[in-house]
Amino acid sequence: MPLSILTPVWLGLWVFALTILLGYCMRWWLGDYLMLVRLINYIMPWLLVGLVPGLIVAGLARHKWLAIALFTPTFLIVLNYSPLFWNCSNSAVANDMPLKVMSYNVWRENQNISAVASVIRKEKPDILLLQEIKQDKIQELVNELTDLYPDVQLNFEYAPEMLQGIISRYPLIALEATPRKGRAQKVWMESPFGRITVINIHAYKWGWLRRHQQMQHLLTEDIVTAENPVILGGDFNTSEQTQTYRMVNKYLNNAHWESGCGFGFTFPSSSLRIKSKYSIPALIRIDHIFYSSHFTPLSAGTLSYSGGSDHLPVVAEFTRN
Repeated sequence: MPLSILTPVWLGLWVFALTILLGYCMRWWLGDYLMLVRLINYIMPWLLVGLVPGLIVAGLARHKWLAIALFTPTFLIVLNYSPLFWNCSNSAVANDMPLKVMSYNVWRENQNISAVASVIRKEKPDILLLQEIKQDKIQELVNELTDLYPDVQLNFEYAPEMLQGIISRYPLIALEATPRKGRAQKVWMESPFGRITVINIHAYKWGWLRRHQQMQHLLTEDIVTAENPVILGGDFNTSEQTQTYRMVNKYLNNAHWESGCGFGFTFPSSSLRIKSKYSIPALIRIDHIFYSSHFTPLSAGTLSYSGGSDHLPVVAEFTRN
């Protein structure tokens, strides 16, 4: 192949490798203040699609320094995500009846509540955290799920100003619903494990700094000071690589990272289409379930069916320590 054709290829690979390395370094120095860092945080696993072939080509062409430049971010990304694949052969066993938690952004444009109810029925969560559900739809969903728990009455709390709801097998006590803490709906759940503080989140989509500051308020006012075990779940609109995620992860563990398998991307689902024809595969994970050290996760995962939502639901099972 003529050198004139290859030169732009090598130059492009150099720019690609060095840009990723620069972004990777800046995230530890400046946090998420740079747009480059925020972009890399969201698409990090997908960078391997360019890095790995580039590394192979550079290696075969014996471009030593280019291969090193491509290998470094490849190694860092693989090292970063490798724990998600160590869990695939592990399975914990509960000492007593597990607590199953499900978080589900049903999408305010989704009119198919029967499909949503079908997804929930298949999982039968003990506690369900709902985001983007309109007031008329929550009542329709509750009616569909009246017999979800044959042994007990269905309990639910709804925050109409935030379009968020919590449905539970166990009694709920509503505490607070506030936009300034990342649209946090907070309840106490009286479970067989004792009283649990459950917080349902739908963090703002735009403006990472605003979202970060609101999560700071939630941590300092509700999580650090919590006297009960805590479960925090919902649509965080942030990936596991962000400064905001790391801040939350200092105080709470993430069920998927501790007991899930694979990347577990949650957005978008196949229900979100381009020009109503072309489905988009799930590309990022922005829905999470966190828990305090009072629990041990038994399993966690992302469902493959969305019930018409643009998000895939996430589930996790816990036992009490």
